[in-house]
Order: sequence, then structure tokens, then C-alpha cells
Amino acid sequence: MKHIKRIFLFLLFCIFCLTKCATFVTNAQDEQSLASEVKEVQVGRGLSLEQCIRFAIGNSFEVKLARLDFLIAQTDQGIEQAIYDTVLSADISYEKDKRQLLSVFAADEAQTNIYSTEATKKLSSGTELTLSLSDTRTWSTSEYISNNPAHTAEGTLTLTQPLGKNIFGYIDRRNISVTSLAIQNADLDTKERIETLLANVEMAYWEWAFSKKSMQIYRQILEKARGLDQTNAGNYDIGRIEKGDFLASQANVLIREKDVQVADNKYTRAEEKIKLLMNIEPTERVYPQESLEYQKREIGLEDCLNKAFQKRRDYLKAKREVEMKQLVLETKTNARWPEIDLVASLTANGIDRESGRAINNITSDDNTKYYAGLEISIPIENNFAQSEFEKATHIKEKTLITLKSLERSIVTEIGGAFQDYITYDANLNKITEAAQLQREKLIEEEKRFKYGRSNTKRLIDYQQDYLNAQLEVAKGLVDLEVAKVKLEKALNTILEKYERLL
Repeated sequence: MKHIKRIFLFLLFCIFCLTKCATFVTNAQDEQSLASEVKEVQVGRGLSLEQCIRFAIGNSFEVKLARLDFLIAQTDQGIEQAIYDTVLSADISYEKDKRQLLSVFAADEAQTNIYSTEATKKLSSGTELTLSLSDTRTWSTSEYISNNPAHTAEGTLTLTQPLGKNIFGYIDRRNISVTSLAIQNADLDTKERIETLLANVEMAYWEWAFSKKSMQIYRQILEKARGLDQTNAGNYDIGRIEKGDFLASQANVLIREKDVQVADNKYTRAEEKIKLLMNIEPTERVYPQESLEYQKREIGLEDCLNKAFQKRRDYLKAKREVEMKQLVLETKTNARWPEIDLVASLTANGIDRESGRAINNITSDDNTKYYAGLEISIPIENNFAQSEFEKATHIKEKTLITLKSLERSIVTEIGGAFQDYITYDANLNKITEAAQLQREKLIEEEKRFKYGRSNTKRLIDYQQDYLNAQLEVAKGLVDLEVAKVKLEKALNTILEKYERLL
């Protein structure tokens, strides 16, 4: 009797141990099933975010167009500086005169050949220099001319210096400065267009990664739905469950298959979108190498505002516009002045039968002519210049108001982008913890279902809760990444991250 009791106790102990082991294995399998994701279907070439940025910079038509627009704008500098170009001109003429004249001393026939050249140069001081050289050959049938034929060579140096309007090149230099500032603004426009593209690529990449994560989540839940359906099929065959539960599990599989198809389509659409931004072949298959992961970043509003007013291109452009309008106003102020030009010239000539000796006589002999004068032109009403001045005054005032309005807009925009980011960051911890609780709830309900203490509807509902929680976490991660990109775009700090790739 004692031996039988011992054997009975031993059997009870063995059964207890087997039950514990079975429970441990079941729990481990449940944990692994819920924690693991469906194996990725990676087709094509994996791309990191930086590789996508590199492709976008190298292939995008928008980048090429932006750079060409800047190169076009740069040509304005040469066009504006063309006022200082040296201009060389030449003239050759021949004249034969056989007209009948009243004087008996006049020649019956006369020929005149003129060869002249002139070089004009304007200096930054506003001084205009003109150097001319001419050789005039004359021949006639007159007997009263000592040199026949005769060459008259003449050289003239003329200096014109404005002392009123455009005094010492005042207007010219400011026009060039305005053009230089406009080119700097064109450079900012180019960088802004490139940064906008890079921001779009970053957001498209994280949305692409989110669609990949969503596709994995839906496939994971589909596997669970199929497992439940297989279990219910077996239980229905032996009469352990009602037909309604079996039909519910079948319907659940169809719904999950539909969800997977929709998720696959969204993933394909996201892939096509980023391929368009990168301008790569539509037929090439790619997939994101990077996944959505939470990264804690310390960001302060005051630091963001300071950085914005240092780096915002629209703000830098607006300040430069004020500077440009001030220069224009100064030129319009000077344009109201009368034209007062100091003109001085030196002319020397030489005459001989031969052209070479006539030219040499220009410098060897004292055959010179000096001229100095002050030329003044005063418009009486001066309506045009006065109207231009008033217009420039109003435009400058408008530009200042625009700058103040922009400052206010920047503060509001940065504040909103910052608030969005910290809100998504704060909520992410909550939805992550909620997803973990939904996971544990599903594990416990699956245990209850195995022991017959739950039903199909409850388990399907719990699977749906877990699915929604996982999607909410993934959505929270992508919302956080997109909010970060928008904040960096508002600060104009994206381009500097990839300057080495430009």
C-alpha cells in the first residue's frame, strides 16, 4: 500500500512537471510569434536615406534647373559691368568731288580718303576717356596747294568727368552693387529649391519605410488569422465550436488578406514616389534599408528661433532686398541732379606728303590744340527723375514693412513646427506603452483560447486591437520623423547636412 502511494505521488509530480514544461514552451512560442515579424520581401536594391539624397542631387531635373537659373543670373554681373568695357571703332571713307564751283581757284577734281580709329573707355570714377587717331589724304587738281597729295594725321585725347548727375561714377557703381546683391539672392533661391527637394526626399523616404513596416504588420496579423482559422477548422470538425465561430475566422482571413493587398499597394506607391524624386528608372526595384526608430533629440525653441534668423533664406533675401532698394533710392536721388560735365581735350596733328611722316609729326612738332570746358544740362520740370525718386521711396518703405511681416511669420512658423515635433515626441512613449499592453493582452487571450476559456470573436477583436496599436506606433514614428524634417526645413538646416554631396 505504501509503495502504491509513492508511485501515485511520483506520477502526480511527473504530470506537474510536464504541465509546467508544456506551459513554458507554449508561452515561449507565443512570445516569439508576437515579437517576430514576417520575413521581409526585399526585392531589388536596398537604399539608405543618404543614397537617396545622393541620387536626387545627381539626377533630379529640379536641381539641374535651379543651378542653370543661378548661372543665368550670374551673367547679369557681366552685363552690368559692360559699361566699363573698352570700345574700339574704325572708319574708312573715300570721297571724289568733281562738282563745278564758283571760284576760279577751285580745283576741277578733288579726292579725299579718311582713315580713322577711336578707343573709348569708362573708368569706375565715371571718367570717360576717348582716344582717336585719323589720317586724311587729300588730292586735287588745284595749282594753289603746296602739298599735293597731302596727309593730315591727327590724334585727340578727350576726358569727360561728370560732376553732377552720376558724379564720379556714383550711379554706375551702385547699379553694379544692386546686381551683385541680386545674384546673391539668386544663389539663395537655388539653394532653397534644392533644399525643398531634399526635404521632400527625406519625408518620402520615411513614409516609404512606414509603408514597409505597415505591410509587415498586416502580414503578421494575417498569419495569426490563418492560424486561428486552421485551429477553428479542426475544432469545428470535432464539434468543439459552433459554426458561427468557424465562419467568423474564415471572414477574418479574407479581411486580413484584403488589408495586406492594400498595404502592398501603398508600399508600391511609396516606392514609385521616391523613385520619381530620385529620377531613377521606373522599372528598377528598390527597398529602404533604414527602419523607423525612435531617437531622442534635445531641441529648444529659443535655439530654433536664433538659428532661423541666422539661416532662413527668405529672411536673408528680405534684408538684402532692403539694402538693394536703399541703393536704388540713392541712385534716384542723384539722378535728380543736373548734368555737369568737365570736358578737356588735347589734339595734335601733322601734315606731310607721306602718311608715315605726317603721323610722326604729331609728336615731333608743337602742333597742338587744348580745350577745357564745363557743360551743363538742367531739366526745368524734371518730372521723370522726381517721379522715379518718389517711386523708389515708396518701394523701399514697402520692402521694410514686408521684412517686418516676414519676421512675425517666421516666429509663428517656427513655433508651430517646434510644437508639432515635441507633441509627437511626447505622445510616442504613450502609444508605445499602449502597444506593449495590447501585445500582452493578446498573449493572455491566446492562452485562454487554447484552454477553451475564450471565443473566436474576442480573439479577433484582440488581434485587431494589437494591429491598431502597432500601426499607431509606426504612424507615431513616421509623424515624428516628418515633423523633424519640417522643422529642419523651416530652419533651413537640411542642405548643410548634405553639403559634401553637392
